[in-house]
Amino acid sequence: MLEHWLIELIGHISGLSDAQLKQIEKSLPATRALVDLLTRARPIIEQAEKLYTEAEPLIDEAKKEWETVGPAAQILLDVISHHINRGKSPAEAANTVRAALDGSTTPEAHLTDRAMNRVTVFGGTGFVGRRVVRHLRDSGTRVRAVSRHRGLAEDPGIEQIAADAHDQHSMEAAVAGADGVVNAISLYVEHGSDTFHSVHVDTAAKIARAARQAGIGRFVHISGIGANTASSSPYIRSRGEGEAAVQTAFSGAVIVRPAVMFASDDAFLTTILRLLRSMPAYPIFGDGRTRLQPVYVDDVAAAIAQILRLDQKPYPVYELAGPRIYSYEELLRTIARIAGLRPLLMRMPFAFWNVLAGVAEMLPRPPFTRNQVELMQIDTTASERLPGFRALGISPRSLEDELESIVRPNKQGVLPR
Repeated sequence: MLEHWLIELIGHISGLSDAQLKQIEKSLPATRALVDLLTRARPIIEQAEKLYTEAEPLIDEAKKEWETVGPAAQILLDVISHHINRGKSPAEAANTVRAALDGSTTPEAHLTDRAMNRVTVFGGTGFVGRRVVRHLRDSGTRVRAVSRHRGLAEDPGIEQIAADAHDQHSMEAAVAGADGVVNAISLYVEHGSDTFHSVHVDTAAKIARAARQAGIGRFVHISGIGANTASSSPYIRSRGEGEAAVQTAFSGAVIVRPAVMFASDDAFLTTILRLLRSMPAYPIFGDGRTRLQPVYVDDVAAAIAQILRLDQKPYPVYELAGPRIYSYEELLRTIARIAGLRPLLMRMPFAFWNVLAGVAEMLPRPPFTRNQVELMQIDTTASERLPGFRALGISPRSLEDELESIVRPNKQGVLPR
């Protein structure tokens, strides 16, 4: 019993005999009562210890959740302050917060009257960048499309300029006088000094730093779902490190992470279609269970334009994905069905794909790369805990609908280029 253990402990320390200890015990009724109480409480204490053991992992999970929710909670406080400062009633501000919490959108919650007279888009001639440029131009914004080589201006609302990431003066000139900046530069195959780290981390940080020094109001950095600083993949790791570098260089930068993007001129759907049409048996990545949530690239561009124009403070991170999640095998069968094909699918280990991609990268325009193989080994689906299209009032288009328009003109045997 607990009281006997306590008495023995006192005796051991003090050197008193049992008789002496018994006498002390009788002369200390409050101490005896406390010992009795502890004895009765012992089962409760033991149960509490068990409950804490069960609760400990939940506490850790809760901490992680608050790391995610914390920035969003701060933004909700900013929303309340913003609306009250504009003369709105607390009730109106509360309605706005409720809309943000459940992901719904109202005209008041997403005013797009922020002044964006000029926006600089780095990588403005690329797959995503040129669509961002077009969406901004269509909304009446003057755009600077920045690339390594100056292009011909096809529209009076678009200024084509050249800038070298190694030349600080050209970077400063590219952002001068702009209200917003978008970094849409990405790299899929390393060439010489153009490495994943130099492009996704160093160049991104230089652009963000130049934007901050120029007093730019809003900065959007395009990354990708799955970006992870702890990844063993140089490509995936550089994406995560690039996000961190941008957020360090430009406080308040907005990170946009799209899922795998598709369009009629992409290197994703068009490659799959060509291979499905030309090969008697189609080799698939691993066991075909990797999950994807493909997104239409024009929807991503529209979301970025919307983020730039938001009157209220945007969220720090958006993950943009399509309306449906597929396993890779389901995706292939969906594409084949719409294209009127019945392929034989053959599972191949990722080691085979890595070797094949290494050979493909030697081509001027590789159909796929090793970094794409690495991405196919992880699920690239949007997190339910991060805002996406719904928070911007955009309904993303389905792959099936867009694929129909891509495949229809090619059912006579002409493939998309």
